[in-house]
Amino acid sequence: MSIHIKNIQKKGFTLIPKVFKKTVCDYAKNLSNRLIRESNIDFNNHDSQSCLADKTGEKVLNNIQNKDYFFFQFISNKKICGLVSHFLQKGSYKNKEPFHLINTQVRCLNPYAKKQQLHLDSNLPGKGGFPLVMLAIVMLDDFNQNNGATRVVLDSHFRDDYALPNKTYDNEFKIYGKAGDVIVLNGALWHGSEKNKTDNERWSINIGYARWFIKPSFDIPRSLKKETYLRMSLFERELLGLKTVPPINEFQRLTRKSKNDFLNWEEV
Repeated sequence: MSIHIKNIQKKGFTLIPKVFKKTVCDYAKNLSNRLIRESNIDFNNHDSQSCLADKTGEKVLNNIQNKDYFFFQFISNKKICGLVSHFLQKGSYKNKEPFHLINTQVRCLNPYAKKQQLHLDSNLPGKGGFPLVMLAIVMLDDFNQNNGATRVVLDSHFRDDYALPNKTYDNEFKIYGKAGDVIVLNGALWHGSEKNKTDNERWSINIGYARWFIKPSFDIPRSLKKETYLRMSLFERELLGLKTVPPINEFQRLTRKSKNDFLNWEEV
């Protein structure tokens, strides 16, 4: 664990090998492909305001915590969450404040998909401070020099600016690995996928974690299904932010933190 902590501190990312078996990765791809076909969502017909919302050349399955409990073996994996917790709890009160899930996504680069714009997931440059957001990228396929591997700009989590559109930087680094390997990176590190130069798809699972007070991409607690909740561990329930849902007003509660889980099916 210490070498991965040092890698993230210095370079902004680390690669954890052999976290998941290839059979698990293959099942995740097949399940995701079926769920994507069944959902039949046109992502390019929405009001999303970001160049990253353009899903031309991709297949995407968001909010996998609601799609099948199978995906929790990725979301709450001990190796991933143990490393993430080091960075998202450090600097908090007694270094023990909770962190939570802010987004989950299966992402498939279609054959010949274009290069992704370099970006950061933290919404603010890091400047070397305490990370606000951490990202895990689970390789469901091998990442190689031809199929759209993740590229990063080394040390960019120390910068105070943003990546310029369509610019290539001298210290870009491409991360290659095998199916089942996991990239964990500081959300302030500039990153994006390379162009897929092959006629094959390239699949990954992307999981975003943040300090408990950071707003998630979707309303995860209010979209949680009861049948999923009943299967979740206590850690998984905390990870989904069920005890940090803001109250409607001061008559309901005076703090964002609650002693009890927020259960949307019990809302009045």
